[in-house]
Order: sequence, then structure tokens, then C-alpha cells
Amino acid sequence: MMLLGRGRAEGIACFGNTRDSVLAALAPRLAMWLVLGGLTLGAAPQAISGVKVLFALCLILLPAVVTNALARHWKREGLWMRYITATWWTDWITLFVGLVVALLMALASPRLLQSATGAGILNGVEFGYSLWLTWYVARVGLLLRRGQAVLLVLAILGSLGLLVAATGLLSPHQRAWHDFLYPLMVQQAQPH
Repeated sequence: MMLLGRGRAEGIACFGNTRDSVLAALAPRLAMWLVLGGLTLGAAPQAISGVKVLFALCLILLPAVVTNALARHWKREGLWMRYITATWWTDWITLFVGLVVALLMALASPRLLQSATGAGILNGVEFGYSLWLTWYVARVGLLLRRGQAVLLVLAILGSLGLLVAATGLLSPHQRAWHDFLYPLMVQQAQPH
């Protein structure tokens, strides 16, 4: 993870190219989904909570579906299992980057970390790094040209954006992803 996270292509060889390696990389995401899904359903046992849980599962799996289709189109399907394994594991690095940035901001100015500007900086750094990492792992994992890797990143973002937009159209007053990630905050914010 750290090799790929630092832009070292040899890091891709550290990941397996088997179904077991894909499932092992997916397992922590599914475990988190189960826990947050249980909290969401426990906080508000309604039909919309079930929709939020299914929405979150779609957000987890949709990039894999999109990248698999592109890998097949580009005749890279033999590399896809190693690529998706590396992608799911290296995604966790973004959290560590966010923690480091937050720590540096807290050391430089605790008020900055608590401000909207600080949140914007933190989210911007995490998002930018995540985009670069997604692009880089696609490039080395699927042996893509730079433009193909950009297209893959845009396809992932576009598919996720379409999913969010479709959910927003079907249920305009719901914030499915936000409510799923923060079920306890949502429950605490509601008047008793």
C-alpha cells in the first residue's frame, strides 16, 4: 500500500491476482457497511433506512463494476483482480493522509482545523490525493496509458455522480450517503 501510495509502481506486485485476494480486500469495506447499516436501521427502522443501506452497498460495488467493464473493453481483464485488490487496499491510505493533514493543521493552528476553511483544506487534500491514487493504481494495475487512466477515473466519478443524482431525484429530501455515514449524528440531531 505504501509503495503505491508514494507512486512506486513495483507496489502492484505485492497484491494477489485471485478471487481470494479480491474478497480479502473487500471484506473490511463490507464489515464497515454491515456495522453502519445496522446503526442506520437501528436509529430509524423505516423503509428509507433500508434504501440508504442498499445505496451505500451500491457506492461500494459500483466502481468495481465500472472498472471491470473498462478492463474488459481494453482487453485487460486478466489484470483486473490484482488492480481491484490494490485499489481497495490502497484506498485506506487516503484516511491516513487526512489524519496527517489534520495533525499538521492542528499543530499549526487549532482554530484552522475547526473552521470551514480548515475543513475545505482537509477535504480538498483528501479528495485530490484520492483522485491521484485512483488514477495511479489504474495506470500501473491495468497497464493503462495516462489518458485511459483519466478516462477510468472520470467513469468512476460519473457513475457515482449518476447514482447520487438518481437517488436525489427519487427521494429529493433524503441525503442517503450522509445519513448512512452519520446515523448517530442524525439521530442525535432530531428533536426528542
